[in-house]
Amino acid sequence: MRALVIRRGHIADFEPLLQLFESVAAERLWIGTEPGFDRDLYRERWLHNLADSNRPLFVACEGERIVGMLAVNEHEAFGPTLGMLVDAPYRGQRVGAALMDACIRWATERGLPAIHLLVFPHNTRARALYQRKGFVEVERFERDVTRDDGQIWDTILMSLHLREDRASL
Repeated sequence: MRALVIRRGHIADFEPLLQLFESVAAERLWIGTEPGFDRDLYRERWLHNLADSNRPLFVACEGERIVGMLAVNEHEAFGPTLGMLVDAPYRGQRVGAALMDACIRWATERGLPAIHLLVFPHNTRARALYQRKGFVEVERFERDVTRDDGQIWDTILMSLHLREDRASL
C-alpha cells in the first residue's frame, strides 16, 4: 500500500465517497444501508458534514483514491456518533485505525466528553479495533435493524469517554 493520507473531506469527494459507500452497502454485512438507498439524502447529509466543522467527515486516501471514510453525526439519543467504512481490499491495513485516530483527536480537541458508535455483533474485526481504541460496550439493542431480506440484526452501542469529569452515558 502506498502512503495513506487522512484528511477532511471536501465537496469534490462526493462521487468517490458515494461509489465507496455503494460498494460497502452491496456487501450487505457491515453497514445498515443496503443497495437502493436514497443518493440525494446522502448527498445532503455529507454536504452538511463537509460544511460544518462540528460534524466532520474524514477520508482515507491512497494517492488520489478514497479507500475509507468516517463521519460524525449528532445522534438524538447518544450525541456525537461515528460511522465508518473501509473499502474491502484495504481492510486489515490500519485504514480504520488511522481514521479512528483522526476522529478521536478531533473530539478531544473540542473537549467532547464522549463519542459513540453502533456496530453489528458479527463485525468482530471492527469491534476489536474499537476496543483497542478504548471504546467499551454500553448496551446491546436486540432486533434493532431489519434487513431487506427480512433478517433482523442486533446492534451494540459502544462509547469512548474522553473526559473524566463528565460521562455522556
